[in-house]
Amino acid sequence: MNLTNFLKTGKFLKLKIGLPEKKIYSVLKKKYLGKKNYFNKLNKDEGFSYYYDGLQIIIVDSKIHTIGFDLTYNPITLLNNIFIYPETSLELIMKYLDIADIEWCFEKRNHYGRELTIRTEGNVLISCIYDKGNYRLSKFQISKDVFD
Repeated sequence: MNLTNFLKTGKFLKLKIGLPEKKIYSVLKKKYLGKKNYFNKLNKDEGFSYYYDGLQIIIVDSKIHTIGFDLTYNPITLLNNIFIYPETSLELIMKYLDIADIEWCFEKRNHYGRELTIRTEGNVLISCIYDKGNYRLSKFQISKDVFD
């Protein structure tokens, strides 16, 4: 999946934070999204998520709360031809963002463990984790929490 536009705008396809859940189904067919993964099966009002080829969409209060991409099993692309894997270096990520003309900065956040976050001009957070001598990119995501 090419995420260049997502990193610039914070929108993926026609989806963005705060849109009603119904908007998802006009962009992605339910059969591709699969079942709803509820956070609490006893209280379905707490929200749920969909997973599709590395894409995660979290719904809370019938609105899109989070749009994210997990790189663990699904590499993403920038500029249609640059593949990003969990092992891609932070230096290359910064270089690719500059080549794609995407404004970015380091984000100060409270994290558990050793995590560095880059915020793009579209308010997408790129999380990089360093743990026990291993570095990896973990996710590219935007959520309602970024705006709160």
